[in-house]
Amino acid sequence: MRLAATLLLVLSLSACASPPPEAEAPSDPNAALPAAANDTCGAGMYGALIGKPIDGPGVPGESRLNHLIRPGTQVTMDYIAQRMNIEANAAGVIQKINCG
Repeated sequence: MRLAATLLLVLSLSACASPPPEAEAPSDPNAALPAAANDTCGAGMYGALIGKPIDGPGVPGESRLNHLIRPGTQVTMDYIAQRMNIEANAAGVIQKINCG
């Protein structure tokens, strides 16, 4: 009986937990950009897009050198220095922009 009460308490408290961090914009947008020395694709110019919708205005379209990456998107492992990867969370909010 005590075990059942404890489990019920634990389950009810876990329902009050905050949403996963991926649903929020990064607290430091500069941490989601490549360092200036490694910015071979011009990702730094798009830093203002972090925290914005991936399908919003100003987001470059999908192309050979621009990849829009959402959860579940298949990506290749090859490295192309001029390619810009724009990564979004499940809510479609841009979390990271990097080269490669």
